[in-house]
Amino acid sequence: MRVKKYVGDTIQDTIFKVKADLGPDAIILNTRKYKQGGFMGLFSRTKVEVLAALEDKKTSHRDENSEKALKEINNLKKMVQAMNEKWESDSFLNKLPDNLSSIYKYLVNQRVDKGYCQELMKKLKNASVDSQKSLISLLERKLNQVIGNPEPIRVNRNEQKVVLFAGPTGVGKTTTIAKLAARFALDKEVKVGLITADTYRIAAVQQLQTYSDIINIPLHVVYNERELSQIIRDKLKKYQLILVDTAGSSWNDQLQLGRLKKFASRNYVDEIHLLISMSTKSEDIKGILKKFSIIKPDKLLLTKLDETTTYGDIVNIKREYKLPYSYITYGQDVPDDIKPARKEELIQYILGDLNG
Repeated sequence: MRVKKYVGDTIQDTIFKVKADLGPDAIILNTRKYKQGGFMGLFSRTKVEVLAALEDKKTSHRDENSEKALKEINNLKKMVQAMNEKWESDSFLNKLPDNLSSIYKYLVNQRVDKGYCQELMKKLKNASVDSQKSLISLLERKLNQVIGNPEPIRVNRNEQKVVLFAGPTGVGKTTTIAKLAARFALDKEVKVGLITADTYRIAAVQQLQTYSDIINIPLHVVYNERELSQIIRDKLKKYQLILVDTAGSSWNDQLQLGRLKKFASRNYVDEIHLLISMSTKSEDIKGILKKFSIIKPDKLLLTKLDETTTYGDIVNIKREYKLPYSYITYGQDVPDDIKPARKEELIQYILGDLNG
């Protein structure tokens, strides 16, 4: 077995290096991020290291003495067999020409809604293009129309903007707010203030306090909507951008959602971003969007793109809910690992292997 180490600026670039060198049969053994330069996590460059291997084709599985390895091979065979049976029963797929069937199967495996996949294939089939490259280019244009342009936070230096972040527990609100605070305060020289209403987790307050100390911006803790209004009106009245952290809650917790709705009052909040983790199951994402609609979010912010390999929900969410995407996050590094949700990059996440 050949084992090699690859280093790049992003996980996608590094995986491309692996595939180019070892081919499609390469096995990813480990990935990690590390910093180069900087001070206390700020201004440093993030590098990605991937450890990959390629099994020697001359080696027979019968020579493997590991019972665990044999079990994994058998499980893989069963998975492939089940997948083949699933495709064989797909009457729509069986009617597609080979050049479209590969695209269709890829999109379905990415968990793009199956009905929409069929709709896309019909449009591609009727198009006056036949090369695979032309078909994928047309597919990209169709998906671009669905995803639309990003709507990140825009600050008018002569006005104050209050942005509230909401979402279920563990979605990454506190880290995301720290990233945005650092970007606006350090890179764009905007006067930023932080408020947290996440008083359920002491660690969340301490984490945000640490970042606010490093960036040298104020942090205030509030326990109700009256305190929130007062802090915005009095102590932070000269600040151009105020970022509000809220407590994470289960989308089935009506009491917590009712409390969140009070903090999200338009009397003092200008913009609400609902955070969705891409590592969440599709059905759960639907439940989150439905229940959190009580606060009437303006934009969706996608987190943890580095913790999944299927990105079809990027398309599914936009088709059903129409809200614009603001940012994407893909790691824990502050202030890195966040960028505006440009449709070209989201398309690359969805079609990355198809383009490769």
